[in-house]
Amino acid sequence: MNEACVNKHEYNADVIKRLKRIEGQIKGIVNMVEDGADCDAVLTQMLAAKGALKTVGNIVIKDHLTHCVKESIERGESDVMEAFSSIIEKFIN
Repeated sequence: MNEACVNKHEYNADVIKRLKRIEGQIKGIVNMVEDGADCDAVLTQMLAAKGALKTVGNIVIKDHLTHCVKESIERGESDVMEAFSSIIEKFIN
């Protein structure tokens, strides 16, 4: 399955933009903690970053399924669904 996944993906620009925004959120959270910000405010920002990261993950998962997994199935790779199920299970837990 990895062979199909090494190509450039259409989502790259969007995912990179979103990840950089999340990186900024994380840096902001670090600053909040260093400055002794209120715990509720810190946790609220953490939840926002977690939600943003989940959204990016969903974009990657959708592309992985519609391209990488599909191409692997078309090539007759028998372990593709097991590998996909495993990564999905890890992502949602």
